[in-house]
This record gives sequence, C-alpha cells and structure tokens, in this order.
Amino acid sequence: MPGTKLTPVRTAVAALTLAAAGLLGTPAAHAAPTATAPVAAACPWTKGAPASNLNPYSETDYASGSAPVRKGPYGECDPVGTIPSGGSVSVNCYVTNSYGNTWSYIRGYGWIYDGNLRNGGSTHPCRF
Repeated sequence: MPGTKLTPVRTAVAALTLAAAGLLGTPAAHAAPTATAPVAAACPWTKGAPASNLNPYSETDYASGSAPVRKGPYGECDPVGTIPSGGSVSVNCYVTNSYGNTWSYIRGYGWIYDGNLRNGGSTHPCRF
C-alpha cells in the first residue's frame, strides 16, 4: 500500500511468505549445488570375451588417436587401458552394440571402438 510503513513484524511476515512460496533465494553461503554429477551407467555387456576357438582371426589396425580399451563394447564399460595414437593392435572380431556402434575385440585385453581405429577394426563378426 502506498505510504505504508514497513515495521520489523511486517518485514518478517513478508520474508516468511516469500520464503514459503520459494521466491527468496538461498544465501550464497548455504546454496545447494545447482547440478548433480550424473550417475555412471553400468556396463550393459554380459557376454564376456569371445572364445578364441570360435574366432581364430587376427588383423592389425592402428589407433587414430589415443584410444581407450574397455571391458565391454560400450563407452559405459570400465577402461582397462589405452592404445596411444598410431599404436598397432591385433583385432580378432567385432560386435555391433545396441547403439549401432561397432567394437573390435583385442584378445586378452578388451574392446576398442572401431571409430578410433584407422582401418575401421576387424572384418570378422564375433561368434559366441
């Protein structure tokens, strides 16, 4: 109201009303985080390693950049190592994951995304 003097009681009531409505900001010293870290997705791969007797192939390819090797053919799977840029790898077979991405298997080591290989990875589909 015009000409109305705010008393300490009116100021307190107004502040409580705004706070209850969520219109007052939280003091900076006590502000809650604005974003939470995303929860890491679990590795969806459950088949394990392809058997060597069913996949006796071996082809050499080269990392096109620093390329992580993972426990399964998904970016969500834990890394087990990295192939340096230009490093050679012997790939045995490949799978296409549920996202439509192809990954080649490095026997005894893990899976490498074919997009990180100069020649596109293995040409032999994995048999399980």
